[in-house]
Amino acid sequence: MKVSSRTFLRAVVVLGAVGVVGACGDGKRDGFAPAPAPDFGEAGAPENSCPLQCSLDLRSVIRSCNGEVVDTCPPELGCADGQCVPACQATANAQSSLGCEFYMQPPPVHPAWARSCYAAYVTNVWGVPAEIGLELEGRKLDLTGAIYKFTPGTSELTRSSNPVVAGDSVVVFLASAPPGNQQVNHIGCPEGVKPALEGWTVPARSGRSSSFHLTSEVPLSVATIYPFGGAASFVPSATLLLPVVSWGKQHVLIEPAQRRLTSDRGLPGAQIVAAEDDTVVTVVPAKDIQGGPNVEPGLRGTKVTYTLSKGEFLQLSQDEELSGSIVESTRPTSIFGGHSCMQIPAGILACDSAQQELPALSQWGSTYAAVRYRGRVDDQEPALHRIVAAFDGTTLTYDPARPDGAPQTLNAGEVMNFTSPQPFVVRSQDADHPFYLAAYMTGAENPESGQKGDPEFVNVVPAGQYLNSYAFYADPTYDDTSLVLIRQRDKVGFKDVWLECAGQNLDGWTPIGNGGEFEFRRVDLSRNGGPGETFGANTCTFGLHRVKSDGAFSATLWGWAAYASYAYPGGMAQRNLVTRPVIIH
Repeated sequence: MKVSSRTFLRAVVVLGAVGVVGACGDGKRDGFAPAPAPDFGEAGAPENSCPLQCSLDLRSVIRSCNGEVVDTCPPELGCADGQCVPACQATANAQSSLGCEFYMQPPPVHPAWARSCYAAYVTNVWGVPAEIGLELEGRKLDLTGAIYKFTPGTSELTRSSNPVVAGDSVVVFLASAPPGNQQVNHIGCPEGVKPALEGWTVPARSGRSSSFHLTSEVPLSVATIYPFGGAASFVPSATLLLPVVSWGKQHVLIEPAQRRLTSDRGLPGAQIVAAEDDTVVTVVPAKDIQGGPNVEPGLRGTKVTYTLSKGEFLQLSQDEELSGSIVESTRPTSIFGGHSCMQIPAGILACDSAQQELPALSQWGSTYAAVRYRGRVDDQEPALHRIVAAFDGTTLTYDPARPDGAPQTLNAGEVMNFTSPQPFVVRSQDADHPFYLAAYMTGAENPESGQKGDPEFVNVVPAGQYLNSYAFYADPTYDDTSLVLIRQRDKVGFKDVWLECAGQNLDGWTPIGNGGEFEFRRVDLSRNGGPGETFGANTCTFGLHRVKSDGAFSATLWGWAAYASYAYPGGMAQRNLVTRPVIIH
């Protein structure tokens, strides 16, 4: 497999500090009158020596020193800073991928693969029903006939309703349109479904359009997939959505691959989304911006600005890959990196669309553990990764060893691809040198694939963004589903991880490298079209899954069938790990 590297933009930086925000604040209460001098007699230590904080599930207020439950929040509330508050405020304070407001749009696909069924997997993670709202261009969309559920353990859909029951998961069918003149393989929504929009909103190349706006009064976990039922479409891709409250003002633009060399149907693309009116976006491109309808062209290394309205997205889809470009905005924005149909590696069939909502620069990490899906043919399948640096002089070390072709140093905006035959940990020298890591699945005709799966890319979650619980959905239209869990050791040791479909804590963990800090466990949720791994009387299969621990871990889902695949993280924290800004000139 060819290793590609590109040196892009060098940015001047200023030094800053690093702050990591935990799942709950330290919860110190204020508003009390000054206390008299303490008397430790029989009363013990003063109350403020054991401050209040939130339980891991944000449902209770507890004492930090002994875990005593001081207050159990009502079902419609959650915990933030040691007190019960509205649930949306609680998850916003916890800085995770759970949230109450999201934007989404289909990936930047070529018209040959456009207009198929676009859908969202929505999980109500709270203790009360969730009323889902959906808008486009400020217009409320009717969800009657657009919300469905899978019958557990099957691919059969049954109509569901709004609001979504507490703890339940549904499919919201967002959009579909009749086939266009250039259509190659159109996958409509299932029979009987009435999508929220019978139309198409994504430009064929560079341009502007509007995103769907999904809201709720209680926290949700949301992922999208295009096309739905994509195993039959051969071009699917999925992404975890990040709530608006987690968006940032500085980004490094990342696309998953270069243009397909043999076809104009395979272009890299990025979508920059605004949540507020009068959002001014400045791009310092790593390559010339070619421009398009309502998209000004720009020269490499020269600032170009665009003004976006609430819910508007700017799509840059062109021959030259723009990975490594710096993007800054006056109001929070988010970037989706994508591709109309990429080949991984280049020249190997087949191609798939791609889309990942990218974390803002402030949420990048300096330590990543990387473990691929279960091998499609055997356990020797090498894994492709893409690594991107934000600052000059980023020095990288690997455990157990540096994979062939993996970089030792990177400069700002520099992008490199490499393959690894085994799981690994990669670190930079410090938190002031964050970087981004993506993992890939290769094409079906790559020798190691057995004609299963196809190109996909997914954000690798940095260790600083691990959570302690996840709820996610495994699509039943794919033959194989591989869940990859990575846990991190704390000061005491590794904490148990409980998987609902197993009905127990998981054993059989494997160390990553020699450092003793990370372990992984793969779980088959489905295999060869049938059920997955069995644990005593319990067997894992498709559908809604929950996994939790008292420690930090990540959960990434991979699904594949013949010439089709999807992947997305089950969730990730959105903590501000980086306060060192990029200064653009």
